[in-house]
Amino acid sequence: MSTFANYITLKYVSSTMANTESPTADMLRNKHCESITQIKPSLVIIGNGMATGRLLDEIIKRTPNKYQITVIGKENFGSYNRIMLSAVLAGDATIDSIMQKPPAWYKQHNINFLSGSEVTYIDNKAKVASLASKVQIHYDELIIATGSRTAKIPAKNQNIAGIFNFRDIADTEKIQAFAKQTSTSAKQAIVIGGGLLGLEAAYGLALSGVEVTLVHRNKWLLNRQLDKVAGVMLQSIMEQKNIKFALGHEVAAFESITEPNVDMKSAASSEILSGVTLTNGEFISAQMAVIATGITPNKALAETSNIDFNRAILVNDYMQTSDASISALGECCEHKQATFGLVDPIWAQCISLAERLCNNVQKPFQNAPVPTKLKVSGVQLFSAGDVEVSEGSECFTLLDNKALIYRKIMVKSGKISGIVLFGDVSSGMAYFELMQQQIIVNTMMPELLIGDEFVTTIEDEQKVSIA
Repeated sequence: MSTFANYITLKYVSSTMANTESPTADMLRNKHCESITQIKPSLVIIGNGMATGRLLDEIIKRTPNKYQITVIGKENFGSYNRIMLSAVLAGDATIDSIMQKPPAWYKQHNINFLSGSEVTYIDNKAKVASLASKVQIHYDELIIATGSRTAKIPAKNQNIAGIFNFRDIADTEKIQAFAKQTSTSAKQAIVIGGGLLGLEAAYGLALSGVEVTLVHRNKWLLNRQLDKVAGVMLQSIMEQKNIKFALGHEVAAFESITEPNVDMKSAASSEILSGVTLTNGEFISAQMAVIATGITPNKALAETSNIDFNRAILVNDYMQTSDASISALGECCEHKQATFGLVDPIWAQCISLAERLCNNVQKPFQNAPVPTKLKVSGVQLFSAGDVEVSEGSECFTLLDNKALIYRKIMVKSGKISGIVLFGDVSSGMAYFELMQQQIIVNTMMPELLIGDEFVTTIEDEQKVSIA
């Protein structure tokens, strides 16, 4: 048995073993005390999503042998690309193809991987994380990367068979299985939420042959990233892909019927979904509903462990919580009143945390503005900054309905304050650089809407003027 395996036996203490001396413990106490004193510090990571996967890469790249790393994951899988779940739902990808770190990867890198496990409590005075199985794990450094869950909606009657979230592999498999077992003559689905996740779910179901209606409380899609013009253009394209829309309304209640012919082993009740009633009274028939209404940070461990929290787990510039030996990362954390759902800032968090843990370098995380670059159903979208006109701003637009190209640039105090691009996003990063550098562009409008060629001219002129 390896030194670490013996160490695990000592440090992972089950409540049923608390008053019992094991042979392994005796052996270690008598023969391997010197090994124990030289053991690597224990780094325990709670959660095994994309943030953890990236953090592990950053740690291994810097100091692969500094820590004895333990990763505790609630799912029975290694780290995988959640962004590709919609492709799995559509049948364009498989679970295996979206795996980024299969179980063998952890073994190869000497990482103790506890899949299908959940931490229920952190004793930060004793530096122990307790699992639902009553096993306790000692840590020197602890990282909470528990991600988020689907935001709740206020609709009535949610304990009905056929209602699903869309966050992980288990959700995806349940949706696929239910779609297959539902009679072929009545495959109708409601997707709730007009953000990126909802659009991806709707598109995936439509590709699999399901009749889909998407319900969104706002009057246009992706309302946080797009203005109304771009949102309506996106809706038009999605409608061509056999997706219907009910916009400007919410689901008031899920409706049900009794259906004895459906396998109800996994159902929460004896009723199955028959449709939804919207807040305007409209009824939409459906045998399945997928809730994709945004996310809520998983902060429960902080709430019970004397760790400061607000909307999410509070962290400083170095990703530390109010307990210096505990860090938080990704969708479960809050930094300077901001929470996170996009990849770019979370990757930056991973670098900051890895630098501190591995090299003792204080590299502060900076939540810099990040453009939103999306690809929905083959349509390229780009947005940054303000997407709507505000006081003191000017709006310049270019619209080609035939080519389905839309460009919108917001200018305030002579500088770009917002960008919306639909269809052709090739100039997106060039516009974004002008916005970040706060270059005066008002004299170049509206010609700037032409794109890259004109942007390059502006940049060249700026370099000349600086010289």
